[in-house]
Amino acid sequence: MHPTAAAQTSNQNHHHLINVHYPENAPPSLAPRRRHCGCTLSILALVLVVLFVCLLALETPFIALENARIAARMRAAPYRHEHPPTDASDPIALGLWDERKTITSLQLIVCLSLALGIDESHIAVSPEGSFFYRITFVHEGMWIMEAINAEGTTFLDALNAQASRFGAQLVVSHIARRQDAPSSSPPP
Repeated sequence: MHPTAAAQTSNQNHHHLINVHYPENAPPSLAPRRRHCGCTLSILALVLVVLFVCLLALETPFIALENARIAARMRAAPYRHEHPPTDASDPIALGLWDERKTITSLQLIVCLSLALGIDESHIAVSPEGSFFYRITFVHEGMWIMEAINAEGTTFLDALNAQASRFGAQLVVSHIARRQDAPSSSPPP
């Protein structure tokens, strides 16, 4: 006995209606945990702040060292505090040249005042062309000449540390002398 076509169709439909995926066999689906945007940004901000603080802690000794080096370079010539201004002193003349050709007369007055620790009104600067300058110190005495012409480079280092703020590099073109003495160039 052969089944009829209707019976075969019902058997086929019957097999298709059976669900082979039982929900009891599948693990329960968990909803994925999502962090809120605020939580993620808070964690990122915390990490960046900790990184910034660590960098500051590592850089602090280097900053202190650099500040000490700058302070040593900016220190004025050591003679000023021992010699008060005097009205009876001879004017002292000095010749300077700016290698980088950037400094002005007013900037040079400020640099000399800071490097030597003297009043700006006691310094007169006259440009002589091509960034050569003739400087005259009045009311200061012979200690200025001794400080500028002293062995070593204490004065010139202090002066160039101040002049570097203006992008200048100064060189002595005529050594310090009394203004009435004949002009001379620095020894080689």
